[in-house]
Amino acid sequence: MGVDVAVSTPRLMSALVEEAVSVGDLVRLLRFSHGDANLVELTLPEESALAGTQVGDVQWPQDTSLVTIIRGTRVLTPTREDSLEAGDELLFVAAQAREEQLEDLLSVRKES
Repeated sequence: MGVDVAVSTPRLMSALVEEAVSVGDLVRLLRFSHGDANLVELTLPEESALAGTQVGDVQWPQDTSLVTIIRGTRVLTPTREDSLEAGDELLFVAAQAREEQLEDLLSVRKES
């Protein structure tokens, strides 16, 4: 069927458990077998400086792509005009080498 990604149910389950206790931490959900990219997720923390920022105004790291925003029960295909909100679950396809940079960007705290 053209699918070349191995899905590990135990890995998905452990990633979901990690996600439940780690708002603001990047969680690797899936590793693609070709290339050096992963599907990663981060729940935007309340104190993130990016809360309220439009997707198109963010300087995303090279080799990363915001795939979807999960907001409550809604799944959003991000546009440049969509604003990021605290509590949004953000899913990215990202080069492994960029994951730390992406996590740092999303976790930056607002200045008081």
